[in-house]
Amino acid sequence: MRPIEKIVIDANALLSIVIGGKAANRIVTHPKAPELYVTVQAYAEVEKYIPVLAQRKKLNAELLGSIWRVLPVEALESPKNGQAWDTAWACLHQRDPDDVPTLALALERDLPIWSQDKDFEEARGLCKVYPTAELLQLLDES
Repeated sequence: MRPIEKIVIDANALLSIVIGGKAANRIVTHPKAPELYVTVQAYAEVEKYIPVLAQRKKLNAELLGSIWRVLPVEALESPKNGQAWDTAWACLHQRDPDDVPTLALALERDLPIWSQDKDFEEARGLCKVYPTAELLQLLDES
């Protein structure tokens, strides 16, 4: 199996990296780590949620912000119309409309998604969705 070179990451997986999730951080620092892409919407969501998460988990908000700023992730615009958007909307809008842009970006770019979010189970027939443990195992085996 060929290694994953690029992947669309959702907000929850990004937050796991920021707060020091061991498996998520192993993926980011893995020698075969894929390039990470996130939608502009999910990027903004993570940025907004960092102070809330820091307070809730009793973590240093400045430290989390510093980690966030150096994270190797590129924010991209999600398509707002067209086939990728229409397919993503039909699949996820009733379950979680906030996930539609992530799926639309993955479909438009023909990339898999890295997510722990159960909502993306609906998208498994449209693109590959890797939970953290499966992605890490795949990187270790490639």
